Amino acid sequence: QIGAAATAVARDLVNEPANVVTQSYLAARAQEIAKAGRLRVRVLDREECAKLGMGAFLGVAQGSQEPPSFIHLTYAPGRRARRRVAIVGKGITFDSGGLDLKSADGMLRMKDDMAGAATVLGVFQALPRLRLPVEVHGLIAATENMPSGTAQRPGDIVRAMNGLTIEIGNTDAEGRLTLADALAYAVKEIEPQEIVDLATLT
Repeated sequence: QIGAAATAVARDLVNEPANVVTQSYLAARAQEIAKAGRLRVRVLDREECAKLGMGAFLGVAQGSQEPPSFIHLTYAPGRRARRRVAIVGKGITFDSGGLDLKSADGMLRMKDDMAGAATVLGVFQALPRLRLPVEVHGLIAATENMPSGTAQRPGDIVRAMNGLTIEIGNTDAEGRLTLADALAYAVKEIEPQEIVDLATLT
């Protein structure tokens, strides 16, 4: 029953259209799940992400009118944790491909590109009920990948949170950019013993 309920959370999020499941919607849903399960949650806005140096994530986000959200959920067991694990979910709420625009057929199902993030939220729905002796951190770098006058261009160079620079060869490679900063955040801020990466296509 716990697993089925968690699966339903993820499935319902993926099935909703992208004009409903925006970055702010994912953040609000994370806060609801955290409140119900007595979990810790922190949602970082664009300015806070910039202070942390998340240039790869924010480069993808700059093409969208909807502001980005970086979501950090934490489950801590009542007793000493045996391990510390980070679960990173790809949270692209819609992937147009950016300026390297996808074809119409290739874009049709791109509301699904946040299925990794939806899975993270499903996991955190289940964790308080499972009472596992493991500390778990859920990370979602949520944004759209959209073409606009402010979108990043092929050939642009961004700096990720770990200090490395990345040249944008194709703006449809948004998953590895957003995940790069989420993974760097996990390493620096959480120092987990294990990281699980959940992502469509990436």
